Amino acid sequence: MKGIFGIKKNSKEELEFVMFCLMIVCVSCLLFVFFRNLNLCYDLGKDDTDNLIVKLLPENVTLMAMAVCSVLIYLMLRNVKKGQVFTKLNSDFIMAIGVVLECNGILQMVLNAFLSDAVGGNTIPMVYLLLGVFFLFIACLFKVGIRMQEEQDLTI
Repeated sequence: MKGIFGIKKNSKEELEFVMFCLMIVCVSCLLFVFFRNLNLCYDLGKDDTDNLIVKLLPENVTLMAMAVCSVLIYLMLRNVKKGQVFTKLNSDFIMAIGVVLECNGILQMVLNAFLSDAVGGNTIPMVYLLLGVFFLFIACLFKVGIRMQEEQDLTI
């Protein structure tokens, strides 16, 4: 079996490499959120425009949602690395990611409706809502699969 870069690898090594890359992405997202929030705070401090907070709030809400999702994904990857893949805890993490994305989409729609002067579409919040529904659906499938596995384990 050829790996990602054409080098022969077994599936365990390839999986560990992919998980390592995902962990790097999660940590990078957290660092991005931290530095972007520092930049937003700096902009807020130096600019005395009255409606600057209205412009910064939607982005900050999305950044916080991204940070929470990154931490949840990191925790889930840590469980997978321990060999705990199809567990109730991972299902709960996926459910939490879906709820965070749903809340972000709803908050973005509310902020766009009440705080924005421009009459623009709500396309981006709709993407968050759809993505949140997808994660909630995957979490439900995880729970059904876990229940089926538990029932099978009890069958002699």
